[in-house]
Amino acid sequence: MRKLNRRNFLVNAGLSASGALLLGSWPAMASKYLTSDVSKYPLGKRVIDAHIHVHAETIDRAIRVMDQNYIVFGNSIGLTKNDFNAFAKAYLPFKDRLGAMYRYDWTPWQSSAKFIQSAPDELEAAVEKGALGVKIWKDLGLTVKDEKGQLVAIDDERLMPIWERAEKLNCIVAFHTVDPVAFFEPWNEHNERWEELELHPDWSFADQSKYPSRTSVLEQRNNVIKAFPNLKFQCVHMANYSENFDIIDNWMQEMPNMMLDTSARLGELGRQDPAVGKAFFEKYQDRIMFGTDRMFRPDGDVQGAGPKKYFTKEEDNRFYEAHWRYFQTESRGVDHPTPIQGNWDIDGIGLDEQVVKKIYWDNAYQYYNLKSQGV
Repeated sequence: MRKLNRRNFLVNAGLSASGALLLGSWPAMASKYLTSDVSKYPLGKRVIDAHIHVHAETIDRAIRVMDQNYIVFGNSIGLTKNDFNAFAKAYLPFKDRLGAMYRYDWTPWQSSAKFIQSAPDELEAAVEKGALGVKIWKDLGLTVKDEKGQLVAIDDERLMPIWERAEKLNCIVAFHTVDPVAFFEPWNEHNERWEELELHPDWSFADQSKYPSRTSVLEQRNNVIKAFPNLKFQCVHMANYSENFDIIDNWMQEMPNMMLDTSARLGELGRQDPAVGKAFFEKYQDRIMFGTDRMFRPDGDVQGAGPKKYFTKEEDNRFYEAHWRYFQTESRGVDHPTPIQGNWDIDGIGLDEQVVKKIYWDNAYQYYNLKSQGV
């Protein structure tokens, strides 16, 4: 990929009175941070990653990588029952570093309708053990079936008690609904995500005789969000429409309770007009959280997307630096963090320091009420 000289990104010398911090002291280093390569560090040198995956047996490895890359807190988003229960015990000494979200295993529903009747209590039990909320993965709406073998829609009325209980518990519902546009297009040599689909063939949803349309499933998700205006919805992966800022913009206007995270989508975001991207992040600077989708699996790690392996410190540094470069500089034609997601370069959007601060720290700190966890 081509490399161009980076433009130096100058940071203001200090904060104005109107920029006083409400969520703890933003390190003074941020306002004095003048370097020839600002992409080597996150402004402020502290970040909350709203979207990682950690298991009980990988906590030490996750903390080590986080420490090496300025990640102060990470939300392990989406652990099913046994994995969640193990994590809920193991992470207690690290509650100021890690959080967790519960995730349903829907397969018992195929055997008995009693599963869905007990689902709200299952969520409440997870919250009592420390879950910040529940992650609804992409299988709901695409592959999950009930006891009659019928596909279950996200806005199915039988799921209403789950959303109602989440609202009562004041917890977060994180939606990973559908997948990138390319995963719903024919899987052939013309599909620009061919390499990723080759690694994960079960991620192809192009067979219209087997799967519903991408648009219809997203509409189901949005119906739930609109029906519960007082419930907090974290729509991961930029609400899974990172290919089109205009569509996400419309959703954000229609659904003020929608919060975004940026996990594993900088490749799509960064290939669009950087002026449009910058305007979007500035407009919704209070409703976007930083995320990477960095996975710490028992059998290997994943940097947002790609094959599992154990990464060196240098490889991890490059992964995180690609994120800082996108948000903090106006670099052109540079690598994105997840090359398996597309063989193209991206452009940085060079956000102002105070916008970066919100995305890296303030928004997630408030959204997850991290003060209560000693963060």
